[in-house]
Amino acid sequence: MKSQPKSKDLYQQITDKIVASLEEGVLPWQKPWSVKALPVPCNGESGRHYSGINLLLLWLSSIEKNFTQRKWVTFQGANHLGGQVRAGEKSTLIIFYKQNLIEEKDDSGAVVLDENGEAKMKTSVLIRGHHVFNIEQCEGLEAHYEVFEETQSSNEARPELDVLPAKMGLPLYNRVQNKACYIPSKDCILMPTMTQFESIQGYYATLLHECGHATGHKSRLKRDAIVNGVKFGSPKYAFEELIAELTSAFTCAEFGICNISQNAAYLDSWIKTLKADKKAIFKASSKAREATDYIMQAFNQVDVKLAA
Repeated sequence: MKSQPKSKDLYQQITDKIVASLEEGVLPWQKPWSVKALPVPCNGESGRHYSGINLLLLWLSSIEKNFTQRKWVTFQGANHLGGQVRAGEKSTLIIFYKQNLIEEKDDSGAVVLDENGEAKMKTSVLIRGHHVFNIEQCEGLEAHYEVFEETQSSNEARPELDVLPAKMGLPLYNRVQNKACYIPSKDCILMPTMTQFESIQGYYATLLHECGHATGHKSRLKRDAIVNGVKFGSPKYAFEELIAELTSAFTCAEFGICNISQNAAYLDSWIKTLKADKKAIFKASSKAREATDYIMQAFNQVDVKLAA
């Protein structure tokens, strides 16, 4: 049986894999939608969508191995569905979090006591590795294959996304200009006109990127870089850009949009950030998942007064 990687090594193992991909110029969050709108990867048994860092790991594996199916199973899961993993197939590593209650200790290592003389407890979060296989790596699971529709035509507008900023309480201003941006001080989004983009898909991917930034406003998720401001080009600025980039990728997957990254300029900064902190991609993915959840909740609102 394959030995379980130590928890302290998983952060580095996964970070190294993503950094290697970025250094080759491959964005794990982009290629899956280049031809078809591949839905969010899901558990083949429960149908539950994967999120956060696991999305990146499964997308990257799909890019490397040319998988077209979104369903993933464990070795036992393949058996439960009536199939089996083919001999010689290599698994894809994902992670799950486990919370434990442990005694709180001070700097000297002594247990901290509460007012009743009982040991104070705190939550400790550990990560554990989990190995899954795409159903294309299995025999007998062909009945679980899905056929995905082509991405919507690049000249086809998405009116339901045009009102997304309004549902978030955000004014959106379209004008002829050379860049898109979110302005925290005014809590609004400035976008070039749709006709300035090479494709409407690119327009919406950019809009979702800016909506990702907007989730950090003090009235929403209160991210430090948005609330307090950061210097352009600084590590914190690059980290916020990574959060917005991942948010755009995650939401593009939800909406079936071809995710066209406009942020290759930040690639070197992201690589530097990930190399300096083995937990950075986990933190960015977690923040992007929160932002995606916020955006999707806003999108699913029925009654909304449009922003001015």
